[in-house]
Amino acid sequence: MIFRELSNGQAKFFIDTVQLYDAYKDAFVKNKSCKGGMHWKKSKNREYLFRTRDRYGNGKSLGPRSERTEKIFARFKKNKEKVSRHFSSLKSRLKEQARFCKAAKIQRVPRVVTNLLRLLDQRKVLGNSFMVIGTNALFAYEAAAGVFLDQDILATSDMDILWDPRPKLVLVSDNEPGRADFMDIIRKADKSFEIMDKNSFRAVNKDGYMIDLLKPVPSMAFMQEKKQVGGKYDLEAVEIMNLEWLLSSPKFVQTVIGDDGFPATMVVPDPRAFSLHKLWLGSQEGRDPLKRRRDTQQGVTTARLVLRYLPQYMFKSSALRMFPAAIVESARQAIDDMQIPPDFE
Repeated sequence: MIFRELSNGQAKFFIDTVQLYDAYKDAFVKNKSCKGGMHWKKSKNREYLFRTRDRYGNGKSLGPRSERTEKIFARFKKNKEKVSRHFSSLKSRLKEQARFCKAAKIQRVPRVVTNLLRLLDQRKVLGNSFMVIGTNALFAYEAAAGVFLDQDILATSDMDILWDPRPKLVLVSDNEPGRADFMDIIRKADKSFEIMDKNSFRAVNKDGYMIDLLKPVPSMAFMQEKKQVGGKYDLEAVEIMNLEWLLSSPKFVQTVIGDDGFPATMVVPDPRAFSLHKLWLGSQEGRDPLKRRRDTQQGVTTARLVLRYLPQYMFKSSALRMFPAAIVESARQAIDDMQIPPDFE
């Protein structure tokens, strides 16, 4: 595997985009906190200051009209206008930056992926309840290393989402009050997505791109865990053995650039955990031979990427404690032609 490093110009555009996106996300949160409005509402010949929280008029009274509530109203109005202007300005700059990213040829990730990532991030569930595993995770590792991987190793027509069902999760719909299905979020990223009849864990869009919802097999055989984020018509997560290795690994957070030039935050497993898991998959004799070879290639490539560009993620035994010792030893043998540091135990 030959890693093609970003040029100085490409690196500058990437760094600038990450910084701008961080500012945009901060402004997004502040703008959302000003969502709704504030107005005077008359009741029984008195005026009350009313704070609405959404388009449906839900909110609460802040008290009768007085010097105190007059100040609250003036401060809210001034702050909302300021926050709104700042957010709009950053949004415009981000659109312009997207064109620069495309011109610099640093756009990498399918936009359907980055669209969904932004929606999950905005709902504060990315990294808490959901993260990306599978081939798409390689986009995060290459971005962190400042290199481009070969397109062949990145090619995929599906996105694997690992769901941690342990934390209490309620997705709020944008269209109506109350709980949303995971499919509602997916369709907001691309309205053409539909659940496959044959595989209820998979949604597919008009272009044939698939999103799979996965979860680990419960640690105890008798344990019953929910398989759907939302209601009975939502995706039903498929349970896969040993995904708890990835779920237990530290989270790796990285800004990536979509193929439309717009950035998104991607949360993936620690690259060392990803590498070992892929190498383990490649060793499973019952797995499709083509998938096994691809798994092994991705595992080895990620290990090489870490050793060369991400030394802060060295393969120390303390960082691999979520894996059985036999898996770690097998991985060491699979990549023993590399320059393995002495603390790979």
